[in-house]
This record gives sequence, C-alpha cells and structure tokens, in this order.
Amino acid sequence: MKQNLWRQLTRPFKELTRKSPLSAPHEPTQNQASAACIETLAQWQQARRILNVESNQWPNLGQSLILAIDAKRELLWLDDVFPAQDSLAEGQSLRVSLRQGFERCYFTSTVIAIVHKTQGRMIALYIPAEIHRAPRRIQPRFILPGPTLNAKIRAAGLHPESCQVINISAGGMRVALNGNLLKHYRPGSVLPYCHFALSPDIIITCSGIIKAATLDKSIGRKTKVSLSFADITFGQRQQITAYLHKLQILDDYREVAIGA
Repeated sequence: MKQNLWRQLTRPFKELTRKSPLSAPHEPTQNQASAACIETLAQWQQARRILNVESNQWPNLGQSLILAIDAKRELLWLDDVFPAQDSLAEGQSLRVSLRQGFERCYFTSTVIAIVHKTQGRMIALYIPAEIHRAPRRIQPRFILPGPTLNAKIRAAGLHPESCQVINISAGGMRVALNGNLLKHYRPGSVLPYCHFALSPDIIITCSGIIKAATLDKSIGRKTKVSLSFADITFGQRQQITAYLHKLQILDDYREVAIGA
C-alpha cells in the first residue's frame, strides 16, 4: 500500500522532468544548496513540520509541508498551500518559515513548477543556498504595570470579545479569553478586529494575525492567543514603542522571556 502511494506521489515528478529542463541539474553556482541546508529540510520533512508560506502577491499567510527533496537536481517539493492561493504561479518568490525553539528559521525561493493532481497541487522550488535563523520575536514584549489592560478582538464569523492583555510589544501582544476557543483562534488565521487603549491618547484599532493559541486549564479555562498587528500604521507603532520605552525607563514594567 505504501509503495503504491509513493508511486502515485512521484509519478508527476518523473513526468515533469521528462518534459522540462528539470531533468538535468542546473548549473552549479555560488547559491548551490549546502549539505547542512538539505539535512535541515530533511528533518522538517521527516517530522512533517507545518511551514508558513507567504508571498507579496498574497493577502494572507498560507501553510504547507515538504513532500519530497530531490538533492540531485536541488529541488524541493511542497504540498499545496492552505488556504489555497489562486494567484500562485510559476516565477513567484515565496518566503518559507518555521518557528523552531526560540528561533525563526526562514528562506526565500522561486516557484519553478506547479503540478496539478486531483488531491491538490504540488509546488517545486529550488532548494535554498541557506536557511536563515533569527530570534522568534523582533521586538521585546513586556508586562504592563498597574490594573489589567483589557482589549477587544474578533475572530472571523464571531462578535468582538473582551480579553485581558498578558503582555505587549510594538509588533503584537498575547491575550487571554474566557473558555475554550481554540477552534475559532487558529494559528495563521486573520483577526479582522483588534482594539485596545494604552492611554486616552493612544487608542489602537487594527487587524491581526494569530501566531499561536493554547488552552490554559490552570485557573479555569482560558484560551491564550499570541497575535501580531497586521495593518497598524507606522505612527501607531511609534506611539506604542514610545509608551513602552517611557515605562522601561521608569522601571515600572518587566520584559517577558522570549519563549513566553
């Protein structure tokens, strides 16, 4: 059974390589994939890690996983992106990333072939020359002093819900909502509405993207959601940064550990 499934999976690869220049390795360049890069991708494939996939030509973040690695031709085959991106086409530049431990691993590559199957599309990229690594969080996130800061967020198809802000940065925040709402707040999905006020002069209303969601049963049942601000203006981001910087100088708040 497994052998038949593998034949079905690899048959379009073989048909494509017979009809296109992919049948021969591309000319070696300075960007030739390294053994370390291929090894990392193989680990992701074996563990079936869900990868984030984005493009400047897409409105939303997508997800995929590695189907196969052709080290000889330096080709990386991805499963179809979910949710489906109608504008996906050959020649597009894709940014593929994965959160791993305290790091964010990412690379950029170009779509060189798309194979259509009844089960969905398969996407061929050149294996990147390097997988970059960076801290998962660009801006430090802090717990605010004083009374709990409340906010309102809305998942797609729901009404706005009040939540408590656990910590915040210029790029996003972590909040807690009452009850088990994991089915509504899924990583990678868009929050159409996010509203909170740091002061009478700093009132933020924007959309967001969910980065992580967990259920905390330690005190009741709360859904903790980490989100990044999606369409916040540059001026609003500056306001948040300046506000947090003033509090930092006064030592009235503390920075959150990067893994929190």
